[in-house]
Amino acid sequence: MKSTWSARTLAALLLFLLLPCHAKAHLGIVLSREVRGPFVITVFTSSEVVRGQATDVSVLVQRRDSNEPILDAIVNFLLTPPRGSISQQADAICGQPAPMALATTSGSRDGQSMIAARREQSLNKLLYAASVNLPLAGPWELEALVRHGADSAKLTCEIPVGLPARRLDGLVPYLALPLLLVALFATNQRLRTRFQ
Repeated sequence: MKSTWSARTLAALLLFLLLPCHAKAHLGIVLSREVRGPFVITVFTSSEVVRGQATDVSVLVQRRDSNEPILDAIVNFLLTPPRGSISQQADAICGQPAPMALATTSGSRDGQSMIAARREQSLNKLLYAASVNLPLAGPWELEALVRHGADSAKLTCEIPVGLPARRLDGLVPYLALPLLLVALFATNQRLRTRFQ
């Protein structure tokens, strides 16, 4: 009896640990790391950047000579949408409105958006972060503009933005209907055999 209980416990524990919802954490990826002027600039993004969903973009600014983090710089992100992309607004009656603007935008020109990155917005206080919502799929151009005292630098990289995964939420009523009909039929058959 004791070995059965421990085998069941081990199986349940393995199942719990292998579930996809627990495998996905708040891990970011290094998008780019370069030496620019007196700085070493490292750009991080969320592991999955998806169109229409908020994502974190963070920057670590370090001194080139000592790799010490610089905590009093001014960091801005200039985001340029994919070339040739056309933003399409969803029909207000038939569909959900799509987010068409970047979150925390402080300025915009020619489809570009300027966003201020701050250390207060990051869980890791060594990073300058901003939460952005990119409304189009494709390769976005990110320019991280760093200024500290009289020194300034710019790092340019690309953020690949994918399409959101298709969800089964809208199909649940259609998938549940056959199960409901089978359950009703089974209940009907059981009641018929009981009262015959």
